[in-house]
Amino acid sequence: MAIKEINPTSDDFPIIDFSDFAQGPARVSKDLFDAARTWGFLILKGHGIPMGDVDEMFDMSKDFFSQPQEVKAEKYMNTQQIGYDYKESMFGIQEGQCFGDIAGTTLSHPNLSSYFSPERRQTVENFRDKCHALTMKLLTAFTLSMGLDPDTLLLPHSPDKAPGNVLRMIKYPKLDSAPGNIKDIPRLGEHTDWGTLTLLFAKTKGLEVRSPSGKTWVQAPVVPGAVVVNIADGLALWSKGLLRSTVHRLSWQSLPWNMDRYSMAYFVNANADAPLKFLHLNTTTQKYTEKSMDFNATFGDYQAVRMRIIHEKFDSDGTEGELKVDKRFYDMVRGMGVAHGAGVDFEGAEDRRVDSGIEV
Repeated sequence: MAIKEINPTSDDFPIIDFSDFAQGPARVSKDLFDAARTWGFLILKGHGIPMGDVDEMFDMSKDFFSQPQEVKAEKYMNTQQIGYDYKESMFGIQEGQCFGDIAGTTLSHPNLSSYFSPERRQTVENFRDKCHALTMKLLTAFTLSMGLDPDTLLLPHSPDKAPGNVLRMIKYPKLDSAPGNIKDIPRLGEHTDWGTLTLLFAKTKGLEVRSPSGKTWVQAPVVPGAVVVNIADGLALWSKGLLRSTVHRLSWQSLPWNMDRYSMAYFVNANADAPLKFLHLNTTTQKYTEKSMDFNATFGDYQAVRMRIIHEKFDSDGTEGELKVDKRFYDMVRGMGVAHGAGVDFEGAEDRRVDSGIEV
C-alpha cells in the first residue's frame, strides 16, 4: 500500500479492508502497520460491526442529546468516565455521554441518567463488546506485523480489569451565531488521544489529521460503513515512537458554527496493572522485543498523568490522593512528548498539574 508523504490529500488517506485479514493476515497486518507508522490514522472497512448496530447507537445518541438538560445532566462524568460531560473551554464546545470502566459496568452502574433504561444499557454494553472484539483483532494484527507473541498486547488489554475502555457519544452543537472570538476557541482543539488506540464512528466530515510531514492538515474522508482507527499516545509510548500518535482536530472550516456533528469514539486503554515496557527492534532478525524501563512503572501510572492533565473536572467521588503521580514518571512521559497531546499545551494545564500535587 503506497502512502504519499508530500502534500497529501483526502484521496491519499489509508483505507484498509479488514475483511481480508482471515485469508491474508500477513498482508493486511503489514498494511495496518505501514499506515500506523506513517499516518497514525486509517479508515477500516470490513471491520465486522454490523451497520445496524452502529445506526442504533447513533439514533440513541441523537435522542439522548435532544433530552432536556436536567435529564442529560442527572449524572455528571466521574473518575471512571461514566456519565454526562459538557465542555465549553479552550478545547472547544461539545457534549458527551461516557460509558467507561470494565466490561458489564454499563448494565448496573448508578452514575447514568434515568434515560438509560435496562434495554438501552444492554444495547450500549453489546456495542462496547463488539468494539472490544474488533480492538483485539487489531492488536493481534499489530503483533503479527512486528513478529511479537499476540499476548504481548492482548494480555494487558483484558476487558475485565481497570480502568476499562470508554465509549463516548459526542455532539458538537451548532451555535446560534459565529463566535466573536473564533480565533481563540477552536471547534475541537488540536490533540492526540492518550490510550492505546481509538475507534471513531462518524457519518459526516469534519475530522482533520496532521499529514505525515506535519506541514498540512488533511481531512479524513467519510467511507460509508467504515470506522476510523487511530494510534494513541499509550501505544506510541509502548512502541517507543514506532507507531505514530497523530495530532488531529475539528476546525471551523471543516465543521462550520451553524452545523451539528455527531460521532462516537471508543477509547482503548491498557490495564492499569500492566507493566510499561518499550519495544526494541533487533536489526539482525528484524523482530521486536520488549525491554523494561530503568524504573518500574505501569499503565496505571501513565493513565494517572493523563487523567489529571486532560480532563477539566470530575465528580466528587475522586480524591486528590487518587490523582497524584510520581514526578519522575510525569517528567519521563512529558519528555516523550505525549503528556499533553504530542507537545500541544493548553492554558490552565499548569494550574491543573499544581492542583494534583505535580511539580513543574
